[in-house]
Amino acid sequence: MKVVVYSKDVNLTDRYKNLLVHYNYKLIDDYDELYNEAQKEQIVIVLNIEECGDEISSFILPLVDLHSFIMILDSVPSYEKGKKLIALGIRSYANLMMDDIHMKEAINTVIDGNIWLYPEFINETVLRMQYESNPKTIDASLDILTQREKEVALLVIEKMAYLEISEKLNISLRTVKAHTKNIYEKFNVSNRLAFLLLFNK
Repeated sequence: MKVVVYSKDVNLTDRYKNLLVHYNYKLIDDYDELYNEAQKEQIVIVLNIEECGDEISSFILPLVDLHSFIMILDSVPSYEKGKKLIALGIRSYANLMMDDIHMKEAINTVIDGNIWLYPEFINETVLRMQYESNPKTIDASLDILTQREKEVALLVIEKMAYLEISEKLNISLRTVKAHTKNIYEKFNVSNRLAFLLLFNK
């Protein structure tokens, strides 16, 4: 799938020339050209939220209607903005300053047809969600995990933050993240929120 970066910012487009060298990509700075590109084929569109102007919905919705996968980057991301953008149909909301490794991860996730959100957004969503796990589905489901992964998974299901898990189990935060990465891969989910939803009543 082609990745199109929409920006009038030369610094941003220079960054993406290097970042996207292994992708089929195009840099565009004109909205009509962007819209025409979206009409031709399904594309991933990467853009800074500031490029949308004051009428974000009128900028985004025509592109969503053409089945484009939109990734919004924000220099100051917030939960409230992210929630509104997701409601409009975007596929990724991320920090403009995130490193290249995470940016590639986000692009690949979106190309695969999934949604990628910055970690703090997911954490805030988890804290706000009405959630009650179903004990009947938990024990049998966790049998595919190692004993330590199971301990970590049970604490994730209790909505504990990774730092709290590291303190409770007396392991490093890095180890917690390694365990959760393995857990999510075994359950074929991309993040903590998707994992929790597997066990929601």
